Amino acid sequence: MDKCVKVAALFIASLQALSIIHTRNHWLCKGDVFYAEHQLFERLYDASLEDLDSAAEKFVGLFGPECLDLELQALFLNKALLNYKKSEGSPAAQSLAFERDILKLCQSAYECIESEGKMSLGLDDFLMSTASSHETAVYLLQQTLK
Repeated sequence: MDKCVKVAALFIASLQALSIIHTRNHWLCKGDVFYAEHQLFERLYDASLEDLDSAAEKFVGLFGPECLDLELQALFLNKALLNYKKSEGSPAAQSLAFERDILKLCQSAYECIESEGKMSLGLDDFLMSTASSHETAVYLLQQTLK
């Protein structure tokens, strides 16, 4: 399987896992900061679902439907969720850790696709804007934890 297809599949599965995690945290909010965190996690899962849809469409358009191979998606999704399960701290701290992982993935996906000579202007723009939106998520979660 092409290296870029695997990177695309990992990217898609990771965004799917992120949306599951933010949704779960949205449902589990409680306590004095319930409403603020409930709203924050809703904002984050909405944004991650938009990124997920755009990523799937962009990658399938560039690299083909193999990016959505169900076995590969299940493998990557399972791994991401199990790694999350092992993380410690509050839901906000766990979401923050996963958002930081998404930023690292944006960087490594960009570098891999660029090195393979398969970067398009649209994909460049998508990866940059995705990184930007997840930097905002990191900021919001950090502020929540202060």
